Amino acid sequence: MKPTRRVYSSAHNRGFSLLELMVVIVIIGIAAGAVRLAVTSNDPVQELEQAAGQFAYRMERIQDQVLLSNRERGLVFVQDGVYQLEWQEGDETLGEPDIVWSLVEETRLWGVSEDIQLNLTLENQWVELNQALPTEQFALEPHVILLPSEDYTPAYDLVLSLTDSTNDEVRVRADGFNSPEVLRDER
Repeated sequence: MKPTRRVYSSAHNRGFSLLELMVVIVIIGIAAGAVRLAVTSNDPVQELEQAAGQFAYRMERIQDQVLLSNRERGLVFVQDGVYQLEWQEGDETLGEPDIVWSLVEETRLWGVSEDIQLNLTLENQWVELNQALPTEQFALEPHVILLPSEDYTPAYDLVLSLTDSTNDEVRVRADGFNSPEVLRDER
């Protein structure tokens, strides 16, 4: 006697189509996105903290470059960011000062969006930041000088705040010896 074969209908055997699986994956993705949006807080200071962290990171990398090159660098702050300067001895015969500062690169070393406001204090004295770099000859002067000894002078505080609100601030404190430290000030 031969065993009988049972024939299953194709409706029971076919499984899910690729289209059905893709629809389910899209629905799960949308649901996960909605949950993420509902769970995450919309903290406006988070952008400030991220920008301050990027600044502190860049300063550490520049300090490493100064250490390896054994040559001082300068930082000049403007309202929308920071530029890196290098120096060379001036030529008296051309009427140049003893030290001439020039840009390392034409682009900013670090910058912020237009909804972030920067305030700088050097040795506890507030400094008004220019809108842009000076264009006059020999007018570039650094606010901070990075030294090959891994120090920098003077100590500074860079305060980042939102232009439409001064309730929350993020401060980058640099004491002249240690890596810049990011602090969140809540009022």
